[in-house]
Amino acid sequence: MGKICLGIDTSCYTSSLAVMTEDKHRHYKIPLKVKEGQCGLRQSDAVFEHIKNLPVLFEEMSKEFDLTEYSEKVISVSVSPRNEKGSYMPVFMAGHSFARAVSASVGAKLNCVSHQEGHIMAAIYSCGVYSILEKPFIAVHISGGTTEIVIAKRCGNGFESEIVGGTKDLPAGQFIDRIGVLMGMEFPSGKYLDTMAMEYDKDEKVKIAVDGCYINFSGEETRYRRLFENGESKERIAYCTMKVIRESVVLAIENAKREYGIENVLMAGGVSSSGFIRQGFENIPNIYFAEVELSADNAVGVCKLGEFL
Repeated sequence: MGKICLGIDTSCYTSSLAVMTEDKHRHYKIPLKVKEGQCGLRQSDAVFEHIKNLPVLFEEMSKEFDLTEYSEKVISVSVSPRNEKGSYMPVFMAGHSFARAVSASVGAKLNCVSHQEGHIMAAIYSCGVYSILEKPFIAVHISGGTTEIVIAKRCGNGFESEIVGGTKDLPAGQFIDRIGVLMGMEFPSGKYLDTMAMEYDKDEKVKIAVDGCYINFSGEETRYRRLFENGESKERIAYCTMKVIRESVVLAIENAKREYGIENVLMAGGVSSSGFIRQGFENIPNIYFAEVELSADNAVGVCKLGEFL
C-alpha cells in the first residue's frame, strides 16, 4: 500500500490523533477531564490524562488502519507550544514519547513540529487557502493558553513565525474560562459564553485596552468579577466579555495589517470558533477561519505537516 501519516497532539485541553492516507482522513480525540470549579489542569495531571487517553485513541484508530500495511509511514507529533528555541510544556512530552515508541515499532519516519504550527496548518487545510503559503501572512492563534499575532511564512514542512502582537497579560480563552467558571459554567466555558452573547438582545459599550498590536484583558476580568459579585446578570457579563475580546482582536489585527503591510490573515485556535467573535470580521477582507471542529485543539494540522515529508 502507499503512504500513511499519523498525527499526534497532546495539548492542555485535548488528546488527539489524526490519520491521513490517499483516500481517507480521520480524526480522533478525547477532551481532558477537569474537576468542577477548576480552570484547567496542572501539567502533571494533564500528562497523566494523556497517558491514559493515547492508547484508547490508538486502539480506536487501529480498527480502521494497520500501520504495518503501508510502504511509507510518517508519525508527526507536536513537541512544543511554538517553533522556537526554549519553547516547552510537559504535556507535549506525553505525545512525543508515544510517537517515538510507535515510530520505532513500525519503522516510520518521525516528524516533530510545534502545537502552533499544527493550528496554522489545520486552519489552512480546513478553509483550503493553500495560496496563503506563497508569501508571509498574519496568523492569529487565539486559544485558552495563547493569544498571539504572528507573521508566519512557510519553512520546510512547517512555519517560521515572529510574534508581533497578542496579549500582554491574560490569553483570551483564559479570560473566558475564568469568567465562565466564576458564573458556574463547565470548563472550558467558551461555548456557553458564546451562546449567551449571541442571544443577548441589547448592545453594550465596552472598554478595550489595545496598544498597537498588543492587548490587555486583566483589567476587564477584574471589573466583570466585581459586577457578578454585585449581582449583574450572567447574560450581560457574557456578552461584554465576548465583545471585549472581539473588539480588541479586530483592532489589533487591523493595526498589524497596516503596520506590516500584509493582506492575508489566518485565524486559528479554539476561541476563533466563536460565532459571536466571527461576526466582528464580516467587513474585513482577506480573513480566513478554520471550520469550527478544526479551530479547537486537534491533530489534523500536525498530521498534514507530516504529509509534506
